[in-house]
Amino acid sequence: MPGKSRDYAAASVRAIAGLLAPAIVLAAASGCTPQAQQFVNKIRAESAEKCNEGNQAACHTIVQALSDTKVAIESTAPLETQTPACNAGKQDACQQLAVLHGELSSWCSTGNDPACAAVNTGPWPAKWDEPALIGAAKLACLSGQFKPDSNTCQALQTM
Repeated sequence: MPGKSRDYAAASVRAIAGLLAPAIVLAAASGCTPQAQQFVNKIRAESAEKCNEGNQAACHTIVQALSDTKVAIESTAPLETQTPACNAGKQDACQQLAVLHGELSSWCSTGNDPACAAVNTGPWPAKWDEPALIGAAKLACLSGQFKPDSNTCQALQTM
């Protein structure tokens, strides 16, 4: 789900679920339930269906309403490669994981069960200073070490 902040219409729900890239999404739904929550429900249902069909990328999808009209879609797939890299001393992987963990922890605090499951099960690095790594990631975004449209920089904008 790494990628740029993008706006999508609700008609592209299937495309978004297939892409599974972290994105800020503009939901275009209607009804009494907030637009974003309706969109979250659709993406979660699509992801669960695709996961049950064996699509591993869909199994790693976590969706969060950020406001009444904005939705974030995140993937936990990077944990499988970045956690070993971080444990091996690769600082940029540690910074990216710290931001992902912070973002998912924030979502967990709002009652997002899939985010809580990811926070609680990981795999996360063995030893790390998450606040310091998030600070370093902010500097990496500002200095251009991480591209402004990277998952990490985009997540930092919403944290």
